[in-house]
Amino acid sequence: MQAAKIAIVIPADHRVALSLPPDLPEGPAEVIVLITSKQKATAPKAATPDRRAALGMDRGTVKIADDFDAPLPEDLQRAMALKRR
Repeated sequence: MQAAKIAIVIPADHRVALSLPPDLPEGPAEVIVLITSKQKATAPKAATPDRRAALGMDRGTVKIADDFDAPLPEDLQRAMALKRR
């Protein structure tokens, strides 16, 4: 595997044109953009108020069975190694 390190400045339009060293072979390759510690990576934008989760927003959409707290069937307990022998 070969690597080439090329320093760039990311412009406002986020478009970059590269000229690679001639000693790199032709063919498939990957381009990785690594933000150095000198630059500040921007944090993802916070959710907008209309998209933010609200307490109780899914009320009525989930049904919990009456036997939710009942022990699992023995074969399932064995399969999950929950039951000690």
